[in-house]
Amino acid sequence: MQSKPSQTGYVIFDESDALLEANAAMFSQAGEPVDLPYGQGRAGVLARLLSSWLTFDGKPVKSTKAFLKSADARWAKAEVQPIEVETREGRWKLLTSHPRPNGGTTFISADITRLKEAEIAHRQEAEIAHARGLLADAIESVSEGFALYDEAGKLVMCNRRYRDMNKQVADILKPGLEWVELMRVSAERGVYLDAVGREDEWVAERLKNGIEFITGYELELADGEWHMVSVHPTELGGFVITRADITERKQIEKAQHEADEIVRQVLDTCPVPIQMSTIEEGKILYRNPAHFDLIGHKKTASEYFADPEMRPAYLAELFKNNMLNRYEEQMVNADGKAFPASISARLFEFQGQQVIVSVVFDETERIAAQNQLARANERLTDAIESLSEGFALYDKDDCLVMANERYRQMHAVTADVLQPGVNWFVFLRAAAERGQFPVEAKNTDDWLAERAKDRSEYRQQEFQHRDGNWYLVKTNPIREGGFVVTRADVSERKRAEAAQLEADELVRKVLEACPVNIQMTRASDGKLLYRSPATKELLGEVTSAVDYYVNPEARELYVERLMRTGVVEDFETELRRADGETCWCSISSRLIDFHGEKVIVSHTYDLTDRIQMHEELERQREILHQNEKLSALGELLAGVAHELNNPLSVVVGQSLLLQETAADNKTAARAEKIGNAAERCSRIVKTFLAMARQQPTRTSNVQLNDIIEAALEVAGYSIRSSDVDLSLKLTPDLPLVWGDPDQLSQVIINLLVNAEQALNDWDGRRKIKIISRYDKKFDKVVVKIVDTGPGIPDEIVSRVFEPFFTTKDVGAGTGIGLSFCHRIIASHNGQIRVQSGTGKGTAFFVSLPVSSRTNADPAPDEIEAELPGGHSILVVDDEAEVGELIAEVLIRDGYKVVLARSGVDAMQQLSQLSFSLVLSDLKMPDMDGRRLFDRVAGEFPQMADRLAFITGDTMSPGARSFLDESGRPFLEKPIKPEELRKLVGSILGDAA
Repeated sequence: MQSKPSQTGYVIFDESDALLEANAAMFSQAGEPVDLPYGQGRAGVLARLLSSWLTFDGKPVKSTKAFLKSADARWAKAEVQPIEVETREGRWKLLTSHPRPNGGTTFISADITRLKEAEIAHRQEAEIAHARGLLADAIESVSEGFALYDEAGKLVMCNRRYRDMNKQVADILKPGLEWVELMRVSAERGVYLDAVGREDEWVAERLKNGIEFITGYELELADGEWHMVSVHPTELGGFVITRADITERKQIEKAQHEADEIVRQVLDTCPVPIQMSTIEEGKILYRNPAHFDLIGHKKTASEYFADPEMRPAYLAELFKNNMLNRYEEQMVNADGKAFPASISARLFEFQGQQVIVSVVFDETERIAAQNQLARANERLTDAIESLSEGFALYDKDDCLVMANERYRQMHAVTADVLQPGVNWFVFLRAAAERGQFPVEAKNTDDWLAERAKDRSEYRQQEFQHRDGNWYLVKTNPIREGGFVVTRADVSERKRAEAAQLEADELVRKVLEACPVNIQMTRASDGKLLYRSPATKELLGEVTSAVDYYVNPEARELYVERLMRTGVVEDFETELRRADGETCWCSISSRLIDFHGEKVIVSHTYDLTDRIQMHEELERQREILHQNEKLSALGELLAGVAHELNNPLSVVVGQSLLLQETAADNKTAARAEKIGNAAERCSRIVKTFLAMARQQPTRTSNVQLNDIIEAALEVAGYSIRSSDVDLSLKLTPDLPLVWGDPDQLSQVIINLLVNAEQALNDWDGRRKIKIISRYDKKFDKVVVKIVDTGPGIPDEIVSRVFEPFFTTKDVGAGTGIGLSFCHRIIASHNGQIRVQSGTGKGTAFFVSLPVSSRTNADPAPDEIEAELPGGHSILVVDDEAEVGELIAEVLIRDGYKVVLARSGVDAMQQLSQLSFSLVLSDLKMPDMDGRRLFDRVAGEFPQMADRLAFITGDTMSPGARSFLDESGRPFLEKPIKPEELRKLVGSILGDAA
């Protein structure tokens, strides 16, 4: 009996093994409708299929869990080895498994009843031919392409569908065709897309790999079609190839993928935060970047809410209409902070379940804007109420919206009528009838008709009430169709206007008496129309303003600017004064209309005094600028000098000690030379410190002529040996000045050396002249040093006193000599200035005030201190060399000396021993001199008056302030033995 052909069955499972798609042919052979179990798991679907089968993979079907589990495991391996099943209807099916590209599995059921019957017939030799016929019919009946190859790889048979799917090589698809030849011809005829252009290589790859048994391989052809190909081995060593046309499905999948990608790109680039979540668990299925930026990474939708318990209420509102618009709730942003939000959401079906798609809006700015608007409205209301004018707003229906208190006060007669909503005309009629306006009753309607125009266009009018008060009323239409009314009480102005005529005459009298020069001139020709007496006094008697101007073109420019702008402020020009002299003046003016002509009202200010003041101010500013720069340099030098104090103290002290203790004259002479050099360094250091303090170090009454002669002893020989003519013109018996002779001598030497260097390469006259004189007018002594050299260019002459500025070549000058001179002279309350120009030589002027002091009695060279036995001195200094030097000097004088390296060490010594005197450095680590003094005063008060300081830091404000407040004596480093002896002797002498 011949079997009926059956449709190919299939079932498709998704990646979670749930039934996604199937056809009835998989479950029924009779063609009846079948209720397909979509969404059911693979095991459940297999159980249903087993119920309609007699055998499965050669085994009788059993309705046990163990058999179901075994069958499920076998079915999963159908991709490797197809499964044969026999249905209860007596049909045979071949089951194959094919993995899906996007996850999941497709199972195909091909009816092989005829093949099976042919197989059975084949076993029976008598029915071999009949079985082949049945097999051929069966193959032709399947919807897939089918081809059978024997163990030698030759085509045994194929159906028409297989030929159609291989239409390019259909002419060679005949029994006996070798599979290898089929591959070669297919490649040559461009059947396979991946073989185009590489045919030989592609065929070689196929031959190398041999026959590959595959299931569900998706193959793209060169003509754009897609085939799902499966290759299965046969029991006799051959193989079966099946092909299914999946072109339409691939096109659908491609279109769906492109559509999905477009939707995703749109959602991802959308600036609005969007997310999709499940309903019950709130699982996040999708969120776009904008949503992630706002909310951050959260696992469930419940975590979005500041209070997760609020989500059920949100869902309840959503389920009412399956949608929400602007549902307001507090949510948590990406930083974990709560913020006001609004949610718009919709419900829809997605992959068989209902989900929520929602949009979140951050309402922080909107709420802030609403609050700000409310506050602005309140401020606006307060501002309107605070106006000194009356204010009222009417809507497009002429009804009152609001009016401030001042408006009601101005309408006191009808204040009871002025309520929000009252019509403007009703209010005006009431005001007219109550006598607020001077309107007769018979003219009320006409008066109201005229008032109707006020609300339709901008108007500004003055009204007088019956009580005599005047009001300036402005009506202004607004865009919404209403209008605003403002009222200002102008009663005072009206009364002032009445008195204006009276005042005009008074103004003229005031102008005549005014000391300010004011005038009126005709703009066209400058004719004078009016001028005050002060103008006549400054500019004299003329008939036209043109006569004032030294340069007539200046007036043309001035009038042109005034005609263009109507106002001119501070126009500076040169005018002729009444005495015939010229002066610079500033003119301020306004252009007015007077009797139909353009008239200039102007005021002229004489700038002579201002110009002189400005010049003086610039000079003082330059002096201040130089002082500031020199002050900065002084602070730098003071720092350098302070660092040199400690080593210099050692050099000075040791040289003097060596000189005193030398055993032979040669050593003493060498010690004296070292001492002199060290003394000179010491004086330079102290000079730096004095300059930094802006005060001399060793001052007395000095004769400047003596200073000049002493300076010439140093610099004169070098000047004369350079072929420079040096001359003196010194005024005898000059008054004395109070100063430091060493510092003043340094200034003169520096100026002479500069003059000599200026003449070194000069081809003109080579002469230096020194002049001294007494300036009786300013009570100063002046020294002038002049050279005939090349001079200093005008553009840099003002900079010669700047620190590090020099006109000499690189390496030839330091740029600090003149800045030192400036600093020294300033510290003596004097002045130094330069006068020069290119090719004109250079002159320096030094002026010092005459002294009004008398020299103090000279201090004795040395104070002999009594040296009772047991005198001991504690020396505190963190510099070992300095401390040892001080100790050596004192020990030689018979004192007992204990050294301490710090303030802490000194306190330990004081707690253990008794001392007659403590000599301490001021700046030390751990405990400085200030803290040591405080500790001594607190713990050993009897020693507070026996403590003195030896320091190199008297420049800092803190050190100077401490020394002044404590009142303790001190020595500045570098120290000399005789100075140290005097200090010790004076303190011990006082103590004795």
